[in-house]
Amino acid sequence: MRLTNLTNDYYTPRQLKLPLEIEKLIDISDPVYTFCEVMDHIDLSKYFVVKGYKTGRPRCDQQKLLKVILFAFMENGISSLRDIEKFCRNDIQYLYLLDGMKAPSFATFGNFIRNELTDSIEKIFLDVNAYIFQQDHVDLEHTYIDGTKIEANANRYTWVWKKSCTKNRSKVFEKISMLIDAMNQEVLGYFNLKLEKREEYAIDYVSKLLELYKKGTGLDESTFVSGCGHRKSIYQKQYQELQ
Repeated sequence: MRLTNLTNDYYTPRQLKLPLEIEKLIDISDPVYTFCEVMDHIDLSKYFVVKGYKTGRPRCDQQKLLKVILFAFMENGISSLRDIEKFCRNDIQYLYLLDGMKAPSFATFGNFIRNELTDSIEKIFLDVNAYIFQQDHVDLEHTYIDGTKIEANANRYTWVWKKSCTKNRSKVFEKISMLIDAMNQEVLGYFNLKLEKREEYAIDYVSKLLELYKKGTGLDESTFVSGCGHRKSIYQKQYQELQ
């Protein structure tokens, strides 16, 4: 029986076009590069359970598995383990993260999360955010309004405008001043106390007013009442309104 070589029948020129270096297929501005830069500056070893034995077949690289899971969270939100397995087989970004390692199965990811991580993914993101804030000098103490239109929880009533914020803030300041006048006249005057009004109020100052009011009137929050059939005292009403 004559053997026929059919190799050429299954050959396609496409096989010669795939670069050996994955980096050539990924755009230079791709977020996977920034992600790797951040992760390389964070000590990931502290997130893994320390095991004093090495038995069985070689284990998958823990750091690569963690990077893949975190990147999946970053790109797609909460992803199923089967989706992550699919990404590792078909998505070039995940092939870059695996760096030559065979694509893990969904069971491998499940065992890794259950048995080899010491903290939840959310806690790890806190450290990632802390590094980013430190590197980029992000100010977490103030909120800046520059006229930018911001949308949250997509619906037509969630747009925020600088003019609207400024106008409403002035109204709030006016209400606080009126409430302080009522507190001084109706309650604190009998204790020879007086709260100081201002043109603008910071949260810290309002918190200080609440403490002074509570201390001056001997108010105990554990005695507050609510619901039908209960009448709030004037102390409770004023305190809660300012609060």
